[in-house]
Amino acid sequence: MSQAPLDALRSAGTPVDLLSVSEREVFNALSPDEVAVLGSIQTRLNAVSAAVEGQVKDNQVNVLC
Repeated sequence: MSQAPLDALRSAGTPVDLLSVSEREVFNALSPDEVAVLGSIQTRLNAVSAAVEGQVKDNQVNVLC
């Protein structure tokens, strides 16, 4: 199975390596359109996270999964 969906999500900043094997399998089976939507959401979350991180100091990661 190709790792392209996981690579694309990883490039967008989604920490897919923190997911369980079964969760990675689900993300890896996404269609190109689904990956594009999730990648777009993750990119937008990352863009605003700097504004929020100053207000909240903890170990939570701003991710969609």
